[in-house]
Amino acid sequence: MMVRSLSVAANGLMSFAFIVMIALPAVAQFTGFNRTSVAENRELADFPEALDWREPERFTQAFDAYYQDHFGLRALLIETYARFRVFFRVSPSDKVVIGSDGWLFFNGNKVLENYRGLRPLKIYELERTRQHLEAKRDWLNARGIEYIYAVAPDKHTIYPEFLPGRIRQGIGPTRLEQLLDYLALHSDFQILDLRNALRVGKSRHRVYHKTDTHWNLHGARIGYKVIADRLRVLFPEFDPKGDEAYTVSWEAGEPGDLGRIIGIEGLYGEDQVNYKPRAGACPQTLEPEISPDYFKGAGVTTDARGCAEGQLQAVFFRDSFGNAMLQFLQEDLQRVDHVNRRFEQAAMEAYIARRKPDVVIEMYVERLMVRIARPEEIANLQAGAAAE
Repeated sequence: MMVRSLSVAANGLMSFAFIVMIALPAVAQFTGFNRTSVAENRELADFPEALDWREPERFTQAFDAYYQDHFGLRALLIETYARFRVFFRVSPSDKVVIGSDGWLFFNGNKVLENYRGLRPLKIYELERTRQHLEAKRDWLNARGIEYIYAVAPDKHTIYPEFLPGRIRQGIGPTRLEQLLDYLALHSDFQILDLRNALRVGKSRHRVYHKTDTHWNLHGARIGYKVIADRLRVLFPEFDPKGDEAYTVSWEAGEPGDLGRIIGIEGLYGEDQVNYKPRAGACPQTLEPEISPDYFKGAGVTTDARGCAEGQLQAVFFRDSFGNAMLQFLQEDLQRVDHVNRRFEQAAMEAYIARRKPDVVIEMYVERLMVRIARPEEIANLQAGAAAE
């Protein structure tokens, strides 16, 4: 009888515990004891509007979406699950790879497949890219404007030693290696390859964020100096500020975009490097002259900055990797109009009608460096170059 009593008590305790666990989220939500904030890089669903009896399914679908985003203890449960996975170095997000020593790596845009040589460019893509680069250069040169195209390496290209052991570079070339080899054989166009400078620089400083996709200001400074060297060749009068013009310091910072994707508060953070001009910041905000109307995609930024002491005027087409480099460009250039979008002929035609820059610079991260242009785009550029 004693065994039977213990069995009944154990079953009762388990049933009670089960009921408590099921009820806790609802109790937490309706008593206000609920932390709803969790980093997800998206907007959580709002409470639905009033029920329309003619379309009840619309309300129920909206309420379901709202409840899934706001049920009690949701943030705590998500964070606990994420911490459990991270403990075993398994990322809670398929967009992030957890490396060693606190390093996180981006896993979108098929970036690791490219690193392993599993996404080679086709011959027609290499040839079309060659034609497009040459056509942009010739179109600009015909208007008295120089052209620079640079590629910022992906983080794992510079820091492969922190990738998980299961990820190894393959025997095939990356897309950047393919393109550089193809241009060396079939063109006189030279892409500014920033990899070697960054590999040398990382022996002195950390040049990428550990918890972010991007390079830090040390990396951006190194990349900028490669571009500045090319500008000096094209424009001997160009005299950029040296490293001695900046005070460099470190300060504690928040986790970067990859750390936020994982969404565990307090787990990831890293020191941030700062560059402060010793003589004070020179750039001023200028009226931008590249209209965003030419760029149909959402979120396109056009802005202009410059230093009156600078010698050159430039247009800088970039992705997010260009943000950090702008700090140095705007200190040395008289004017830099920057656009977080790729080169567009129509926008440049309108801009040149008002102001002729000395140089157009394009810089994109390695995983996004190639956009296969349409044949008509190339033909229009070629025709525009021949007409001048």
